[in-house]
Amino acid sequence: MKIELAPIRTIFGIDLRTLALFRILLGVYILIDLAMRSRDLVEHYTDAGVMPRSVQIDHLYVTTWSFHLANGAAWFQGLLFGISGFAALCLIAGWRTRFMTVISWGLMLSVQNRNTFILSGEDNLSLLLLFWALFLPLGARYSVDAALDKTQSFVKNEYASFATGALLLQGMSMYFFSALLKTHPIWFKDGTAVHYALQLDYLVTAFSLWFRQFQDLMTGLTYYVYLLELVGPFLIFSPLFHRTLRMIFMLAFMSMHLAFLLFLEIGFFPLISIIMNLTFMPGWMWDAIARRLPQRANAGLHLWFDRGCDFCEKTCCFLRVFLFLPATQIRPAQDDPDIGAELEARNSWVVTKGNEHHYKFQALALVFCSSPIFFPIGWLLKRAIFRNVGDRLYDLVGRNRKTLSKISRKWFAWRTSPPQFGVVTQLLAVIFLCFITVQNLATLPWSGVSPLPASFKMVRQALGLYQHWTMFAPFPEMTSPWPVIEGELADGMIVDVYNGKVGLANFGKPDLVSKVYGNYRWRKFLSNLEDQSYEDRPQFLALSYGRYLCRDWARLNPDKPVLQSFVIYFQIERSQPPGVPKHIQTRQVWNHDCAG
Repeated sequence: MKIELAPIRTIFGIDLRTLALFRILLGVYILIDLAMRSRDLVEHYTDAGVMPRSVQIDHLYVTTWSFHLANGAAWFQGLLFGISGFAALCLIAGWRTRFMTVISWGLMLSVQNRNTFILSGEDNLSLLLLFWALFLPLGARYSVDAALDKTQSFVKNEYASFATGALLLQGMSMYFFSALLKTHPIWFKDGTAVHYALQLDYLVTAFSLWFRQFQDLMTGLTYYVYLLELVGPFLIFSPLFHRTLRMIFMLAFMSMHLAFLLFLEIGFFPLISIIMNLTFMPGWMWDAIARRLPQRANAGLHLWFDRGCDFCEKTCCFLRVFLFLPATQIRPAQDDPDIGAELEARNSWVVTKGNEHHYKFQALALVFCSSPIFFPIGWLLKRAIFRNVGDRLYDLVGRNRKTLSKISRKWFAWRTSPPQFGVVTQLLAVIFLCFITVQNLATLPWSGVSPLPASFKMVRQALGLYQHWTMFAPFPEMTSPWPVIEGELADGMIVDVYNGKVGLANFGKPDLVSKVYGNYRWRKFLSNLEDQSYEDRPQFLALSYGRYLCRDWARLNPDKPVLQSFVIYFQIERSQPPGVPKHIQTRQVWNHDCAG
């Protein structure tokens, strides 16, 4: 039996359809991320919140930059959020893909640098994925750019370059270096790492509280996670049994992140990690999916448009790309005398299928019915209620074709030159791949690479290429904190400042500690505040948070006396070995006088 080795291009290449999926999911992720950030726009990104610009600027590296630091008002932050959201929508559609990728990357780096004390691993990974996306033809398939491309730049779906290899290696380096940093015996000897991770009540879900009774399962999961992170990054690139191993380990890593989602309140880290793993989806999987899609009767489908109508031709191209109709022919109606006469007589485009001729909105319904994905929409469009309205809309569009053609020529120009992903792009990809490899090696205490030179750090911070994959490394945290804030109003009344209630604060343990925090970004900020209280330096996080609480109380309680003072406590529960009960320690972290 002859054993075949997968070629290098297959191992380190990415199918163009996979890159299209990557582009769409990145855009969706950005929109979700923006939606979550916008819930705390004032609190986290303005001068009225917990991190005024004057405080943040004092704690940024010299080459760190942020557009969001230009103005501390909510309207300005909302404007930048809106621009970022627009760029994400364009990224999903694949319109001016490379430019929109640059905008999305720049604004993501900018918003992260606006408040660095609420960041977590998901922010690091999403920024790195967007950075590598700059070097890739994300718009080569299923995009506005692909519909407008007359150069036939990418004929085959197989695509391999140094940039594709860099993206794949970046993803797996996260796991591999995380495994190397897991140096404590609880990972590879005791097998209790998952036990300790699930003891962190301020992070775990209700499901974890139930699951942690199964000690043997947690031991097995400890070894599974450790070995998967250590060995998986090699086997997923194996030239032997490549198809099988790639599928197995891609799904294995994704299953691990789904488990994280089930067990831990860690924001969108599982989501962005799954998006990263989907970049390993090979072309044969797409081919298998295509074979299993409903086979629609779309053979012989022709779209005939009015020659000279730029808008009409481009609309046909968009329909062919976005409805998955690659074999559909698009031609000027004037090329066929009979079709041309029909177009003139009916003042409509013509869609032919065999001997059938369709016009106006009915023709659009037929095109949708021919799609292997969107045929249910076609069925709806055929209903009388949609057909009557649709024909009127079609006539409205038809009367404004000249205006629409002018707009399309300006904003949706034909691509007449191939996109530039040549030598310079690939050389930069190689340089930055070496750069991030050095950065990862520097995180290993025994590598001898650290400390890094100042010039290296300057580039790293300017481009957001920092990485240090300490996910539960060298071991999970051993303390689980949650805040309790008790204060006094000007009239002497005692209040629970954290929950905004009159009366004594409750120091008892909540049923689900992770729900004490508004969301994972608030958890990160308050965790950083608690960590900083152990350091022998000015407690600027506690001071900024205290000032914010004074302002916030006055805003939310205009009919009550002003908040005079309060004390920030943290209830701290230390994780214990299996079978040993935990105890809560009350720790006073900060005293604040609102008049001071």
